[in-house]
Parts: sequence; structure tokens; C-alpha cells
Amino acid sequence: MIVHRTTNAAGEAHGRPFWLPLALVLAIASWCSSIPARERVDEDLNVRLVSSSAMAPQWPPDLVVEGVWPNSCLPEVVRTSLEGSNIDILLRGSSRSCSDVATPLRLKVNPARESGMRQFALGTFQVRLHLLQADGSSLPIGFRLLQSGWDDTLSRPESGFWWSVSSTAPEALLAGSGLSIEQQGKNLAVTLLSYEAGAPVWYFGSAQMPGNIAHVPLLRMVGGDEPFATPNGGPRAEPGLSLNLQFLGPAHAQAWLVRARPGADRGLDIQALNLLRLPFETERNGAAWRGEWVLVVGEARQARILDLADLVTADAESFGLSDRADGSTLQCRLEDIGGHPTPAFCSLADGERVLADFDHVGLDRLSGLDPDGNPVRLVRLPD
Repeated sequence: MIVHRTTNAAGEAHGRPFWLPLALVLAIASWCSSIPARERVDEDLNVRLVSSSAMAPQWPPDLVVEGVWPNSCLPEVVRTSLEGSNIDILLRGSSRSCSDVATPLRLKVNPARESGMRQFALGTFQVRLHLLQADGSSLPIGFRLLQSGWDDTLSRPESGFWWSVSSTAPEALLAGSGLSIEQQGKNLAVTLLSYEAGAPVWYFGSAQMPGNIAHVPLLRMVGGDEPFATPNGGPRAEPGLSLNLQFLGPAHAQAWLVRARPGADRGLDIQALNLLRLPFETERNGAAWRGEWVLVVGEARQARILDLADLVTADAESFGLSDRADGSTLQCRLEDIGGHPTPAFCSLADGERVLADFDHVGLDRLSGLDPDGNPVRLVRLPD
């Protein structure tokens, strides 16, 4: 069997946490969970791509879904579909009498071939599992992100505070909600600050993220100490939501919040979000990118320091920064994301000579290529 290169955001989600308090929190949550196994179909899912034939690895790969089904009657696949970046798998449950015993589940489908395609594209896919109901409707029971091809490490997030913003797509704007995201190596930690029945609530979780997608189970933190109160033994962790993240760049991400619906129908509520890491309020577009930066080409041991102190141009569509010493310029094109002008592409030039083009733009890190195709990074120096 030839394994097709793929990144499964679920498979890494339960890796070793990277500090002891989090390990204790996860242990508490596992012990005190009050959610029956029949409502956690989504949390047990693992999706991956496997070449459908060792003799013809160029054929579209199979999609293998593994997990735990809540009873002894395993479902059968009704159909699969592949449209753009969406893969939908419709399942039918059994009508015979079933024992309430969790049973290993393994499904193998080929969405590309069943959709009449000869190839399976590279990129990130949204995999949704649906369960057919008696009235002909379908119930969402699983959601995962799947990466076909190589891991995208250039889009890894910058650590900081991220906001939910509106978009032209159906992503919701969670007014007043935000996320604190930190990545250390392959370890990703997320804190979601939101509301429940109008009252503030926060969730915390961690996951492994070798590329740019992650599945993060979130724990609802309750019962902690108030700042001036007598210690009461520390907070409790309750099972909460799960968060699926796809980072499009160092400061832009798509996300899907998932929760189990109340009751025992195993259904899910899935909420899409558009996330940005935004600069603090500035008077002019581009002002937040002023400062000292270091330019690193490939694996070179020497780097060039740029003092991009002068904001020479700024309007609704672009801005330009100039190096105070030699006049090198960083010119950035803006695009509107949720009403926020955000750099989408930047070029660094020394006079008429282009030094680098950057298509992964964050607040503190830009990545791209020089004219010879060498990888280039522009990294902000601390003040």
C-alpha cells in the first residue's frame, strides 16, 4: 500500500500537551465528561488519503475514515461528492436491532473518481459526514479538514490576538469574541473568549499542527479563583466545543466551530468563522509595519537589516515604506477582509531592482521568494 502524502488535522490533535497544567486539565476533562459516547462521533474521527492502487499511484487516492460508531450497527455509504474543496459523505444507519456497544468504524471511499475526476487536487479540503434520516433529510455528524500534498508551513500563524470579522461568504461575525493563538514549534495553543447566554466564557485547548491546519478540542474553564479571592482549589475543565483551523497566512485564517447538538441524535452544529490578526488602531494604512526588519535569504548566515521608518505612500489600495538609510522600499497591495485593509502581497525593491516578493504577509513576518526562486523572509526586530 502506498500512502498518499496527506495531513490529517484530527490525527495530531491529541498529541502530548506541552506544559503540565494543560495535561492536568485534559485529564480532569476526560474523567468528568458527562457527554455520552453516542454524542461524540465527531471527536473519534480520523480521515486520511491512501493511494488506491500500488500499481497506479497516479490514480485518485482513497479517502479512509476511521473512528468509533456508538452502536453495533455500522452505517453504509450512500454516496460521496466532491465539489471544489468540499467532500461530503452521506451514510445510512441500520434499521435492525442494535446493541448499545461502541464499535470500530472504517470506511473507504474515492470522492474524486466517484465525481468523474481523474485527479485529486492538492490543497485543503473540508470533509463532512452526514447521516440520512427517515424523512430524507441529512444530519451532520462529522467534520474534519484534510490536507492533500505537502504541509504548508509558510502560513503558520503569528502568536497574538485574533478577531472574528465578517466576509462575503456565510461566515458569521461573533461580535466581541476573539481568540488568543500561540504556536511553539508544532504545538498550537488556543484560547477562545466568547459568551454563553450573554455571560463571558472562555475555552482552552491545544493540538499538534505540523502544517497549516489543526483540529483543537476546546475545554470550558469554570470555577477558577477571582483576582482578590481566597484560593478555592483551581478551575475545573468541562468538555466544550471543537475548533477546526485553516491558516491562509500568518495573520488570516478560516475556522469552523463544532458542537454537539442537545439530545441524543448525534448531530452537530457547525459555525464557520473568518479570523484576522489585526494591528492596533493606526492613523494611516501601513503605519503598523514601520520599524526595523531583518531580511534573510535562504539559509544564509548573514542578514540585512532594514529600517522601514518612513511611510511614503498610503491609500485605500496600497502603502509604501522606505528604508531610512538606503531608500529601499517595501510596497504592499491591500485587500479588504471584513472591512479591514489587509496586506495581500508585498514587494521589496532597491531602486529598480526587485529584491523579493512576499505572498505570505503577517504583522511580524513576511515570506516569499527572490528573483532567483530562493526563499526569503522579512522578520520584524523587537523594539
